[in-house]
Amino acid sequence: MLNLKHLASHAYRQYELVTCINMLEPWERKLINGFFLIMLSLVIFSSFMYLPDYLQTLLQFITPPTWHSSPENSAYVAQKMARS
Repeated sequence: MLNLKHLASHAYRQYELVTCINMLEPWERKLINGFFLIMLSLVIFSSFMYLPDYLQTLLQFITPPTWHSSPENSAYVAQKMARS
């Protein structure tokens, strides 16, 4: 069974090989990793803050409006029918 330390080490090694940052100097590697972490944290933060509102707005445009039989809605419909 793989332990967590070995799994994290393997994932980081794969990240280094895919991005080719293993060929850079240590200070360049730290700079690029820092930039990547900042970008990742901004994406995660913005998805938690803004994505629910965007999805709610999108669902309002996609789903049809629901008409409840309340007195306000029936009065509104009666007023619209009287005008036309």
